[in-house]
Amino acid sequence: MTDVIVVLAFALLIWMMWRLYQAKQYNKFIDWLNVEVKPQLLVKIAEELEENRSADLPNNECHQQAAIYFYQQYPVRIFEAAVAREIIDKSWFSNKKNKRHASHLLFIQSPYRIKA
Repeated sequence: MTDVIVVLAFALLIWMMWRLYQAKQYNKFIDWLNVEVKPQLLVKIAEELEENRSADLPNNECHQQAAIYFYQQYPVRIFEAAVAREIIDKSWFSNKKNKRHASHLLFIQSPYRIKA
């Protein structure tokens, strides 16, 4: 009986270590979004707002700050905007790990996604 308990405890410990490893990998993905992708996205958004400036859409400094604030509030918004603007290209999704992290991010932060 004690052997079964020891085996179950060891299996639980291994499972918890695996889940910790997966969580660390996901956190690296979020850090990558915030450190590498976000600056590129913010530059792209500022450029788009300046290019689309007109009498109907003034896109002044206040509009740019509001757009930047909106997109950088949540990692899911950074991710979706980066995919839409092809900062993250389609080949990135061919990696199974990247696809898993992206789907998890989209599910977990679904209330904060960009609504079109």
